[in-house]
Amino acid sequence: MRTIMARTLYVALLATLYTVVFGLTVLLLALTRPRSQWIDRAIRQWARLVVGAAGIDITTENAEVLDRHPRYIIIANHTSYFDIPCLQAVVRQPLRFLAKKSLFVIPIFGWALQASGFIPIDRKDRRTAVRSFDRAASQLRVGKSIVVFPEEGRSRTSEMRPFKRGAFLLALKAGIPIIPVAIRGTLEVLPAGRLSIRPGPVRLTFGEPVLTSGMSVRQKDELASTMRAMIETMLEGDAVIEAGTSVSS
Repeated sequence: MRTIMARTLYVALLATLYTVVFGLTVLLLALTRPRSQWIDRAIRQWARLVVGAAGIDITTENAEVLDRHPRYIIIANHTSYFDIPCLQAVVRQPLRFLAKKSLFVIPIFGWALQASGFIPIDRKDRRTAVRSFDRAASQLRVGKSIVVFPEEGRSRTSEMRPFKRGAFLLALKAGIPIIPVAIRGTLEVLPAGRLSIRPGPVRLTFGEPVLTSGMSVRQKDELASTMRAMIETMLEGDAVIEAGTSVSS
């Protein structure tokens, strides 16, 4: 127990240091060179350092699918705060997340999120949630990929919570391919409700893109069900679905 708590304190101190250094770097770049690729490189390096400090060993499966299109909406299961840095650490495309509003009030960290185009969302307020998805659409238009956790919160078990429809409406309106991602291992590293960090392996499995171009927004529920089934299959370790998969139109 002492070893676990010591590790947790060590990770917390390093994560704070990395956040201050890279948060200020991102803030400076966003204010002076808002289109600079160094913003995304700084974010990715921050994520890699935080993941490394926690003793997480990331492996990926089928990550090469990310090279087939300039931008995506990435849908993933969500069990831990480490889901975000793990994705940021391995995905080379510019990524922006829809993140809960409370993160944006954290000094330096929240300011950097806001300045670099991350999107706050208050899901309890429908009007502001709609505006958040409008902002996500604007990030897609400038070439960013968007990550959404459709469970709208961390699951406390390996079983996914119900999917909400906002991310799928966004994909259908934009005609952007969706990539499902199954995240395994972060639940054991830092589950919801626990403060102690346990180092361990994490695997990110990337499914083949689901094409949404030409689909109707009326198919949002069908699309959500398809994505959930794909992630469940990948979590069980089954083979990924073939390239260019699309739900029936």
